[in-house]
Amino acid sequence: MAKPKLFILSGPGGVGKTTLVKHLFRKRTIKNTLLRSITVTTRDKRPQENDGKDYFFVSKDEFLYLKKRKFFLENEKVLDNYYGTPKLYLKIARSMNKNLLLCIDVKGGMKLKKRYKSRATSIFISVAKKRELYNRMKKREETKEIIDKRIKLAKKELQFSKKYDYLIQNKNINSTARKIKDIILKHNT
Repeated sequence: MAKPKLFILSGPGGVGKTTLVKHLFRKRTIKNTLLRSITVTTRDKRPQENDGKDYFFVSKDEFLYLKKRKFFLENEKVLDNYYGTPKLYLKIARSMNKNLLLCIDVKGGMKLKKRYKSRATSIFISVAKKRELYNRMKKREETKEIIDKRIKLAKKELQFSKKYDYLIQNKNINSTARKIKDIILKHNT
C-alpha cells in the first residue's frame, strides 16, 4: 500500500479547528478517504470533551514516558501542557489505505511539513478579526490569565500562516469546512 499523505490543520486556539474536523468527518467522502489522528495531551479535559475521542488525556509523567519511548510523530509543549501525535496513526492509515488528518499546533505542523515534504499539505485556519478570537476564547470559561496567555500565543502562531500551503479564514463553519474538503480532495490522490 502507498504511504499515507498528511493533511495538517493548524491555527491559534479558538479558531474552530476541532469543530471543523468534526464537521468534515460527517461527510462520507472524507470518512472514506481519511483517518483522523487523536492528540495525546496533558491539559485538563474540558466538560464537553471525551477521552479517547477528542484527545487522549494523560499525566505529564505518562506523556514524558511516551516521548522518551519515541511514541510520537511530533510533540510540542504549548502553554505549560504537552501535545503529541501518536506514530501509530500513520501505520493505521496505511493499513486502511487512507490518508491522515492531523489537527496540531503550528510548530508541530511545520516539523511534519518539513519531514514529509510532498506528502504533506498544510492548512492554516484563522479568523477575520483578532477580537473575534478573544471572544471565542472567553466562551471556554477559562481564567483571564489563561485567555491572555492564549491571545499572546495566538499572535505568535498567526505569523506562521504564511508558511502554510493554504490560509483559510473561518468566517462560517459550513463554507470553511467546504474549502478544507475541496483542498483535501484536490490533494488526496
